[in-house]
Amino acid sequence: MSPDLIGIVVALAAFCASVLGGVRIMLARQTAALESRFDRIDARFEKVDARFEKIDARFEKIDARFEKIDARFEHLEEKFDDRFVRLEEELSGVKVAIARLEGPLPRLQRL
Repeated sequence: MSPDLIGIVVALAAFCASVLGGVRIMLARQTAALESRFDRIDARFEKVDARFEKIDARFEKIDARFEKIDARFEHLEEKFDDRFVRLEEELSGVKVAIARLEGPLPRLQRL
């Protein structure tokens, strides 16, 4: 092999190594930049998750309040149902009393 050919092969190998080294450095920088962006995005998502947890706690408190209010309404409905039943009974008693006071319809009398 001639010394010129060996020189060309060595120069080509050095050139490829330097190009690949440059590509490696460029990819390393790009990867580091992307990782820092992803870290910032992860930090934002953690903040948003913390907010959602606070909001979920608020909704749980509101749900507990609604359950208490529903229980109150059920209790009131039971009271009103009892009162309406008693009122119906009293009303039917009044109807009977009025019917007794009026008596039967008078018949036509002959003169």
